[in-house]
Amino acid sequence: MGDVTPIRRQVTVTPENGLHLNPITQLVRKALMFSSSISLSFDGRKADVKSAFDLMLLAAPSGAILELETNGDDAPAAADAIAHLFESGFPLPGGVSH
Repeated sequence: MGDVTPIRRQVTVTPENGLHLNPITQLVRKALMFSSSISLSFDGRKADVKSAFDLMLLAAPSGAILELETNGDDAPAAADAIAHLFESGFPLPGGVSH
C-alpha cells in the first residue's frame, strides 16, 4: 500500500432500533468485500466495521451521527458502499427498509 489519505464521512443511523443485528450483519458483509480498514466512531468509541462485536459495542441509537473512516487501496469504494447502506436505510431482501 502506498500513501493513501483516509476517507472520512459522517453517516446517520436510520433504522428505528439503531444499529441492531440486521444492519450490523449487512455492514460486516459489505465491509468484508474490501481490503481497506473501515471504522465507525460514536460517542468516543471506535468500531472495526468488519467486527459485529465491535459494532454492537457502539450501541448507536437511531438518529446517531457516526464518523466513517476508510483507509487503504480501495478506501473510496469502501466509503461509498458503507455510506450507501446508511443512506438506503439498510433495506431488507425484497426492498423493504427498517
